[in-house]
Amino acid sequence: MYTERQIECSLLMSSEISLSKLSEDFGERSDPSVAKTQKAALTIGEAVAITLKQALRERRLTMGVLDCGKLLSCSPNRVMVCILPEVTSGDISVLIQHTLIRSFCWEHEIRLLTVKDEESLLELVRGSPEYQDATAQSVSCMLLEYPTDGNSEADNFVCGYHDTVMYSDMYPKPVIHLPD
Repeated sequence: MYTERQIECSLLMSSEISLSKLSEDFGERSDPSVAKTQKAALTIGEAVAITLKQALRERRLTMGVLDCGKLLSCSPNRVMVCILPEVTSGDISVLIQHTLIRSFCWEHEIRLLTVKDEESLLELVRGSPEYQDATAQSVSCMLLEYPTDGNSEADNFVCGYHDTVMYSDMYPKPVIHLPD
């Protein structure tokens, strides 16, 4: 059985993603001479954050249970990945909503990832000017559509991570920690 970190490193090496290239999406520049040593430092949480920021910028993110339900019912094949925050409260309505969304995603073979903290997901979304008014309710379900011009390296990394973890015998399935 592999740890989450071993899977991340394996996927990173096989997909040849360079941290210096991906970090440009965060507005950072890194020295190409250290890119090889930093390469293994990319985590799935960072890749999910990059993918979310790209989706925000390209307007291919749907947020909130109602809007996500509409997209899922009319065009499930456009959805690349569904992101749900881990349910920590005892709110039965949220648990039921997540159960229904998980079932729908499973039935339609939509990738589903769970992130640890609703607050860090909210902060990430609020970093975009048009989503500054986002609420915890709006990040209770997030759908990222496929890009029209092909997947980025971060998209491929996230999808590859999902496919490797979800089709493995690793239980319980990992919950992703987004970067601070």
